[in-house]
Amino acid sequence: MIECPVSQNTEIHYMRVIALVCLLFVSAAAQEPKPLPEFSLPRLNGRMVRSQELKDNIVVLDFWATWCAPCIAEVPIFNNLQRKYYSRGVRVIGLAAQSGWARDIKRFAARHKMNYTVLVGNDGTVADFGVINFPTTYLIAPGWKVYKKYSGADEINALQIERDIETLLKMK
Repeated sequence: MIECPVSQNTEIHYMRVIALVCLLFVSAAAQEPKPLPEFSLPRLNGRMVRSQELKDNIVVLDFWATWCAPCIAEVPIFNNLQRKYYSRGVRVIGLAAQSGWARDIKRFAARHKMNYTVLVGNDGTVADFGVINFPTTYLIAPGWKVYKKYSGADEINALQIERDIETLLKMK
C-alpha cells in the first residue's frame, strides 16, 4: 500500500474549509424566519383583524404612537408603500399603541391622511412583539414569519423596507 503524505498546511486548509462550511450552515439556519405572535385587534371602524387573516400576505407592520414625531414623519412612506404594493398582496398596517381611545386615533389618522389599515393596539401586543421603542416596523413574510425588523425612522430604513418587499415578492 502506498501512502500519500499530506502536509500539515494541507490539513489546516481542509480544517478551515470544513469550519467555513459549518459556519455557512449555521448562518443560514439563523436566518430562517421565526413565527410571530398572533393577535386580534380592532380597526378604527371597530372591525376586528386577526393576524391569521394575513398569513398569506407580505405585511408591513408598523408600531407607532400619536405622540411620536418620527412615527408621524413615516406616514407618507407607508402611504406610498400601500399605494405601490397593495395590488401585489402587500398589506401595510399601522398598529397604534399608547395613543388613547380608538376615536382619538381615528381623528389623528384622518388629520395625517393615513391611507392604510390602522389598528388599535395594546400593551400586551407591544410586549408580545418585543417592541421597546417607537417606531418599530416588522416586515413579515407569508406564513406570518418575521423577515426583518427595523427600529427608528429614517430614509435608509424606508429604502431598505422597499428593497426587502421587492425581495419577498420575487420569492413568493
